This record gives sequence, structure tokens and C-alpha cells, in this order.
Amino acid sequence: MNEKKRLIYIIIVFVALIAIGGVSYKYLSNKYSKSQIENQMPKQGSIGNEANNNINNVTKAPDFTVYNEEGKAVKLSDYKGKKAVVVNFWASWCPPCKYEMPYFQKAKDKYEGKEVEILMVNLTDGSRETKKTALEFMKESKYNMNVLFDTELNAAKIYGIQALPRTLFIDKDGNLVNDHTGLITQDMLDDNIDDLIRK
Repeated sequence: MNEKKRLIYIIIVFVALIAIGGVSYKYLSNKYSKSQIENQMPKQGSIGNEANNNINNVTKAPDFTVYNEEGKAVKLSDYKGKKAVVVNFWASWCPPCKYEMPYFQKAKDKYEGKEVEILMVNLTDGSRETKKTALEFMKESKYNMNVLFDTELNAAKIYGIQALPRTLFIDKDGNLVNDHTGLITQDMLDDNIDDLIRK
């Protein structure tokens, strides 16, 4: 009987240590990530990583470099002064990303030829997500959007991507107007795009 009690006591202590360690790790990693993101963001304001974070002050969207299907470099700044930009960060292993993908396809079809470009930036880490898996997903799902590949994780680092999906709304002047983490609805997407076009 004493042996059983001792074993139960050891298990309880072990579980408690794991729980305390998990909470401490989450707290410290969030604290570190926040300071890391703030160091990467422009001095005039912070972008943050909060869901539906409306930017009240003018915040320039930091530039990044990603690659198209042919391997040609594409920069966010390529669109500055030409078009407003919607950037959606996604991966084919991400269920919420896949769930909202039809909304982006509909938006792409609806706003084709207007003053906005929708960039579907795939977080292509080379292991969990590859260019091949991303393209296969797009082909199987019959999506024909402008897919770009963050093969060097340049955009992910600059924007401190910690959760997917994430959508940025950037006006024609390169200002970050809205930064949304998590699922987006069709109405939210269309309303934000309409706001960008009106600016």
C-alpha cells in the first residue's frame, strides 16, 4: 500500500512540474517573441500580432521578399504606389487556412482588375510545408490565386508570424491599415478590401 501511495505521489509531483514548466515556457517565449517583434518593426508604431488589430496611427508595412512559382523574387514594395495589397499568410497543413481559402478565391475573382492585389504567401519551411505540397493543394482545390513562397521565411520573420492564418491589409501608399490573425469571414475580407480601394 505504501508503495502505491509513493508512486501516486511521484506521478502528481511529476505532472505538477510539467504544468509549471509549460506555463513558464509559454510566458517567457511570449515575452521574448514580443520584444523580438518590436525590434523588427518600424519605430513609428507597432504592428502587433493581435486578431483584428486596427492600426490607428500610420504604420508603414515593412518590406519583405518572397518568390513566385518560377523562383523570381517578389517584394511587397513592388506594389507601393500602384495597388493596395492584401497579404494572406497560410500553409496547406493549417485547417483554418484551408477553411477561409474559398473567401480569398471569391475576393480574387470579385476584385480582379481593380486597384488591389491579393498575395497568398505560403510559409514554405521546406519540411512541414514544401512548394510541392502547397502547389498540389492549390491544384486539387482548383484555386487560381497569386501564390508566393516564403522559402527563406523572410516575411514570417519580419512580421513575427506565430499563428496562421494571418491577413494584412496595406494601402496603396504602403501603410498597414489592418492586421488580422485568425479566421476571417467573407464580409470582413470584402469590407477591408473596399476600404482599401476607397482610400
